[in-house]
Amino acid sequence: MRTSWPRLQAERIDARTVRWRGPLKPLLRTYEVQVFYRAPVIIERIDPLRQQPRVRILSPRLKQRRGDAEGELPHVYWDDPNCPALCLFDHETGEWTPFHLLADTTIPWTIDWLTCYEGWRAAGEWTGGGRHAAPLLSQETRP
Repeated sequence: MRTSWPRLQAERIDARTVRWRGPLKPLLRTYEVQVFYRAPVIIERIDPLRQQPRVRILSPRLKQRRGDAEGELPHVYWDDPNCPALCLFDHETGEWTPFHLLADTTIPWTIDWLTCYEGWRAAGEWTGGGRHAAPLLSQETRP
């Protein structure tokens, strides 16, 4: 991660958990992002929906559009009403597994999501495609 995204600062939480935080700029604005990831141990059942990195936009706060056909804020997990996690890929397609590098998947997908968000805010149309997944419990709050 440090080589590809040097402005993202890592904070090791424990032997399997890290949180990166720093700026990303897709098009117009710079966003302060947080990426939380807990690597699974080999004996855990690997469920990509539960094991995926959790990406949150810390600032500026994401704005909703009341009554929008795509939803008030498309393609997010409302596991935290103050700072939802981004839905970056379809977990059922195998696009991401714990064997993928976050620097090569999660961060570029976050930039793409933010680009779609800026377009959606400006034009009212979500151009990122995708489908909505079921609600998800936050990894940060699970044991």
